[in-house]
Amino acid sequence: MCFFLLNLLLFCSNGQILAQKVLLLDNPSFEHDGSGGAGIVPEGWLNLGAEDQTPPDIQPGFFGVTMSAQHGHTYLGLVVRKTGTWEGVGQKLHGYLKKGSAYSFSLWLTRSNSFKSAVLGDPETVDSNNPIKFKNQDFNNSTVLKIWGYNTQTRQEELLAESQPVSHSKWVRYEFELKPTLDDFDELDLMAYYAPGAEKKNGNLLIDNCSAIVKIEK
Repeated sequence: MCFFLLNLLLFCSNGQILAQKVLLLDNPSFEHDGSGGAGIVPEGWLNLGAEDQTPPDIQPGFFGVTMSAQHGHTYLGLVVRKTGTWEGVGQKLHGYLKKGSAYSFSLWLTRSNSFKSAVLGDPETVDSNNPIKFKNQDFNNSTVLKIWGYNTQTRQEELLAESQPVSHSKWVRYEFELKPTLDDFDELDLMAYYAPGAEKKNGNLLIDNCSAIVKIEK
């Protein structure tokens, strides 16, 4: 009996240690019943875009995006807009990114050469000949990905990493080191933003196949 309890305690202890070292994301490849959807946030993720704008998209198949997924069937599509708004998603973690620790994290990024959509709130979107009809605009400028840590209790946030401008139209794996310095974070946010030189211009960013978040041992 004592031997069984000892093994149980060791198992639980090792499980807790492993959980602290490896944080697994829910739905890391942004799957959605094998098909895409416009304005649909993938299961397991939160919409962090502007409230007066449409949510992100599950691609491919919408707004001219036809690229195959890097993993699985679907992937996440984010945009930045000329009106000063951008899209993003977040997820509550099964644990914390601890202040003073470092973590490895990777995902795959690309950009679609073809992406056309209306821009809500932009006068150029309205068709003067038909006020209830909208004119599509190109969203093919480069963007960057910003990775934020957020503490849902203290509401402290911190920019943990930022990609180089994503101007390519093939899937490329990006690796990041996340090092919280301001707080412990229990939410990870992925936000599209303007690339340098493309501020206040329409652009798109496609994301797929996020890795686990793994603590880097010193």
